[in-house]
Amino acid sequence: MRFGEIIKQARNGRFSQQALGESIGVWGTYIYQIEKGERIPSDDVCTNLAKTLDLDPQRLLFLAYKERAQKTPEGRKLFTQMEKLITDPVISQIITNPKMLNASIAKALQSPDIRKVLKNKQWCEALNASASTTDRDIPELIKIIPQIPAQQWQVLLSTAKAFAGIT
Repeated sequence: MRFGEIIKQARNGRFSQQALGESIGVWGTYIYQIEKGERIPSDDVCTNLAKTLDLDPQRLLFLAYKERAQKTPEGRKLFTQMEKLITDPVISQIITNPKMLNASIAKALQSPDIRKVLKNKQWCEALNASASTTDRDIPELIKIIPQIPAQQWQVLLSTAKAFAGIT
């Protein structure tokens, strides 16, 4: 949903455009322009709108930034990348729990080989499956080690060491 549509929906039945504008210190015509998508408000106006309309200020600011970014191809591309990062569950966990990303894991993530593995869907699925396994079948692991190519083995070993905190 567009920024202006959210404002209009939250305002309807509670405020006229004029009354909402007056309550946050802008003209009613400015509220009209926001709702029509002709204007994107400043961060301060977004915050005031959120408070007055009982909306999430972060969500409102995010939508305003998104609409600003849509004005150029470069902005759209950058914002799309940022949105993917922001909505990525792993990144969300790291942001909410900074202790999760210790120095050895951060160093391991800088490796081009590990980045390549993390982009590979099959490797990610295998890592996720192994991380969620509580029963560690060491004999089975020993059986498959000879089948793993040397480069992949080094990446797997480096990743495991990083997660275990071994340097």
